[in-house]
Amino acid sequence: MPHRLTPHQIELLRWLSDGCPNRDWPDHSHKITIRALQSRGLATISRKHKTWTVAITDRGRYYLDHGRYPPAIANHATAADLPTMPLGRGQRRADHPVPDTTARAMQRVERRLKQPVKYTARTIQETFMRYKVVVTRVQVAERFVRATSEEDAAAKVQEEVERPYGYLGSWKTTGTELDVIEAEQNTVIKPTSLADDGPLLLSLKDAGKALGLSYSTLYQMVNHGDIDHVLLGTRKYISREHLVEFINRNTHKGYYRAR
Repeated sequence: MPHRLTPHQIELLRWLSDGCPNRDWPDHSHKITIRALQSRGLATISRKHKTWTVAITDRGRYYLDHGRYPPAIANHATAADLPTMPLGRGQRRADHPVPDTTARAMQRVERRLKQPVKYTARTIQETFMRYKVVVTRVQVAERFVRATSEEDAAAKVQEEVERPYGYLGSWKTTGTELDVIEAEQNTVIKPTSLADDGPLLLSLKDAGKALGLSYSTLYQMVNHGDIDHVLLGTRKYISREHLVEFINRNTHKGYYRAR
C-alpha cells in the first residue's frame, strides 16, 4: 500500500488543484516532490517545446477530498491502476503501466531484433565483412543514504549520479544483449602486376598500387626514408629497382621482430 503523503506533499497537491498560481520557490525541491506525486498517480507531468506542464489527476483530487487513496490503490493495486505515461516517441498506449529500467531496455532489444540486418553491396576484388554490433547492458546499484523523506533521499542519489566521476557504489550487471544490426562489405586493395615493358619511374600512386599500399601510407614511408625515391622538381617517383630492393629488404622467414 502506498505511503501517506507528507504535509509538504499535500501542500503541493493543493497548489496543483488551484491551477498552479504564481509562487516564489526557494529552491527546486518542489520539482522532486511533484515527481513523487506523479509516481503515485496523483499528478501528471508533460513537456512540449522545452515547457513543462503539471496537472492534478482524479486520484489526486480524491486524496484531497478524502485524505486517502482511492480504494483501487489503497488495496492491492493492479497493473491498470499504476501511473501511466503519455504518448511519446514510442507511441505507447496511455493504459499501459510505466515500465522500469530493465523492461525498457528489453523492449529496445526486442525492437532491434525485429529489424532486418542491412547489407550494403559493393563491387570489389577482395571482401571482408564489417559488422556493427550493439551491446545493451542493464546494471543495478544499491545506495544507502541518510535522508528525512523519500524525496530527500532521491535528490541526494540523483546528485551523486549527475556528478562527474561520482561514486555511487558497485554496479551489478543483470543482463547483457548483443545485437548485430548491420553488415557492410569493405574494399581491400589488391596489388597490381607490373608490366616488364613499363616506365622505369613510377609515381607514388602507381607504386602504391603495385605494392598494395595506399597513397598516404607510401607517402609517409618515403618521407621517413623507408624507401628510396627520385625527386624531379617537386614530384617524387620510385624506380622499379627501388621497389624490388624494398621488397627484398623487408622479406623475412619465421618469427621476426621489427626494430
